[in-house]
Amino acid sequence: MVIDSSKLEENEPLLDGNEFSKTSISPSKRIEKRTSYKNSDDVCFKEFSNNSSATLTKQEETQIEIRRQVNILKLLKDSEHIIRFYGVAHDDNKYYLVTEWMKHGNLHEYYTKCKDSINLETKIKFALDICRGVAYLHECEILHRDIQSANILVNGHNKVKIANFGLSRKFSDITRNILQNLENIRYMAPEKLLITNNGDTKKRKISYDSKCEIYSVGALLWEIAELKKPHSDLESEPIINIRERVKKRYCLPFTNSVPPEWEHVVTKAMEYDPKWRINISEICREFYKMSEKYSGASTNILDDEILTYIENEKKSTKNNRNSPITITILSVDDAINEHKKGNKQLAWQSFSYHSETDIEAKYWLGYYYYHEEIPELQRISKEERIRIAIDIFKETADKGNPSAQLRYGMCLWKGEGVAINSIEAFKYLKMAANQGNPAAMYIIGKAYWNGGDGIEKDKRQGAEYLKKAALNNHPKAKEMCIKNCISYNN
Repeated sequence: MVIDSSKLEENEPLLDGNEFSKTSISPSKRIEKRTSYKNSDDVCFKEFSNNSSATLTKQEETQIEIRRQVNILKLLKDSEHIIRFYGVAHDDNKYYLVTEWMKHGNLHEYYTKCKDSINLETKIKFALDICRGVAYLHECEILHRDIQSANILVNGHNKVKIANFGLSRKFSDITRNILQNLENIRYMAPEKLLITNNGDTKKRKISYDSKCEIYSVGALLWEIAELKKPHSDLESEPIINIRERVKKRYCLPFTNSVPPEWEHVVTKAMEYDPKWRINISEICREFYKMSEKYSGASTNILDDEILTYIENEKKSTKNNRNSPITITILSVDDAINEHKKGNKQLAWQSFSYHSETDIEAKYWLGYYYYHEEIPELQRISKEERIRIAIDIFKETADKGNPSAQLRYGMCLWKGEGVAINSIEAFKYLKMAANQGNPAAMYIIGKAYWNGGDGIEKDKRQGAEYLKKAALNNHPKAKEMCIKNCISYNN
C-alpha cells in the first residue's frame, strides 16, 4: 500500500527514522529493534504493509485503519498496562508504528521458553495486569477485539502489556466482521464463532461487544493457568473440532494445581450465554483477592484506572453499598435468609456467585429477574426480564428444582413469556407436587378434581393431592377439602 504521508501528518506528526539507530535484532520481517539517539531508549519499529498494487479503495481503507489505530493508541497513553506508543516514523520510503520495545516477545513465546520459572504468583500478576489493561480499555469505551496471547507482550522486567490494536474499535463504531483463523477462534465467543448461513438467508449479524471480549479474556486466563493455548490438544482439523466443542458447550479442563477461585472466574467469563458472563471489574476484583491470598507480598491497592472503572460501573447500576474491592458472599441458605429479611442486594450477589454450580442459587437468580427485585434489573425491559427468568426456570426445573418446576409450570399454564400449554404445564407442576411442593400439590389436586384444559377428571387422585397440600397447611387446599367434604386430618 502506498501511504499518503500528508494524510498521516494531518493527524500525527511523523517521527524521523534517522533519529533511531538500527540494531541486529529483528524478530520478523516487519519488526525490528531500534535505539533512540536522543535518550537511548529501545523501541520497536513495526512496518506498515506496503502493497503498491492495491486498489485505491483498499489503500484508502488501510489509510483509515492506520489512523484509527494511531488515534486509539494515543487515547491509551496513560495506562502502564497498554503498550506505550511513540508515534509513526518515516524512513527509506517506509512507514513504521513506533512503540516501546518488549524484550521477551509475546506471552506465548515467553511461557514456551520459560515455563519452569513461571510460578502461581507470576501467573496471578500476569492475569491481573492484563485484566487491568482490559478494564482501562473499557473505561475508555474501546474494544480490543483480538485478545489472545500473541497480542500480550512481555518486557525485560517480565511485565505484560496489551498490544496490537489493529482490530480495535470504539464502543460506538460500526462493527466489522473478524476473519476467523486457527489462532483467534481459540478465544472467540460462541455468538461470533458459530454464526452460520441458513439456506438463502443472510448471515446473522452479531455485534462484537464487551461480553464477547470477556469470553476472550476468560480463554486467555485459562491459557495463563495451564501455560498452553486453548484447545491445543486438538491435532486433526482443529478449526472444525473447536467449533464442534464450543457448539456442545465444552468446558476447558483444569489441572489440580489451579486455584478454585481461578477456575470459577474462567468458568463465569466463558459462559456460553453472554448474559451470564462476569464483567471485567469483577474479574479484577477476584484476581486482586487472589494476589493477596497467594502472593508473598500484597499489591497494596488497585490501580486508579480500575477504581475509576468500578466506581463508574457502580453508579451505572445505582448500587453504592459495596466496596469496589470487598464483596460479601454468603452461602445459598444464608442468602435465602437475607432475602427473607429484605437484604436483597446482598442475597442477589451471593446467588449470582453460586449460580454456576448450585441449582438452588440459579433458580433464585431467575426469581430475581422475574420479580425485578433489585435496581439494576429495572434497567432491563419487562419482556427481556421475563424471557431470561423463564429460561432459568426451565433449566433448573429440568435439573429437578421443585420451586422452578412450579414457576415454569405456572408460566406455561398462564402463557406468560411462553405459549400456553396446559399438558406441558401439568407435567412440570406434577413434578413439583411429587417433590412435596404444597402449592403444586394444590394446583394438581384442583386440576384432577375439576378436569378440563386437556386434563382428565380424576377425583380420587385430586383428593389425594388436595389432602397432602392441606396437611402442609396450604390455606386454599384446606378450604377446598372442607368445601368438598375431603377429610385430611386422618
